[in-house]
Formats: sequence, structure tokens, C-alpha cells
Amino acid sequence: VGTSPRCVPMGSSCKEMDCPPGTSCQVVGTSPRCVPKEPSCKEMDCPPGTSCQVVGTSPRCVPMRSSCKEMDCPPGWRCQVVGPSPRCLALPHPPLICHVLGRW
Repeated sequence: VGTSPRCVPMGSSCKEMDCPPGTSCQVVGTSPRCVPKEPSCKEMDCPPGTSCQVVGTSPRCVPMRSSCKEMDCPPGWRCQVVGPSPRCLALPHPPLICHVLGRW
């Protein structure tokens, strides 16, 4: 009665779960469940000329800007191609020039 062996449920884990793509196993409460993954570029391998960006709820390979023609830099900045893509870089301050306005 109180001393006889009994079968008890084993703790569930994600080891027994096989989740579909786009999901991962997480223990919710006391049981494992397949839950949607957060959108990420970690697993994306984009072809040359593109880069990964999360668009809406999914990562996508989007074309990279390749020239300064497509860039709008703020005042005081100029566009320069750095590596494979254009970037806005701060303009250097011009040197100060002193002019003599009058003679003593």
C-alpha cells in the first residue's frame, strides 16, 4: 500500500521534441512546446550584393546600395563608397583663415 513501487511520469524535456522549421522547443510551464522563433538574420546566407534585413516579420536578402547616387546624406556629411557599400561620412572642418582687415 504505502511501500509498494509505483510508476510516476518522467519530466518532459525538449530532447524528445522535433519542431518544424521556424520554431524551436521551449518548456512552457511543465511541458515542452514548439514556439515560433524571433525573426533574425543569424541563419541567413545572402548572395553577394545583398544583405540580410528583417522586413516585417521575416529576414530577407535585399540589394545593397552600390553607389552614392542612391544615398541622401544630411548636411555636413558626404557620401563615400567604403568597401562594397556607400556610407555617409562627416565632412572635415575647413581650416580657419585669418584676414587682416586694416592696418594700424
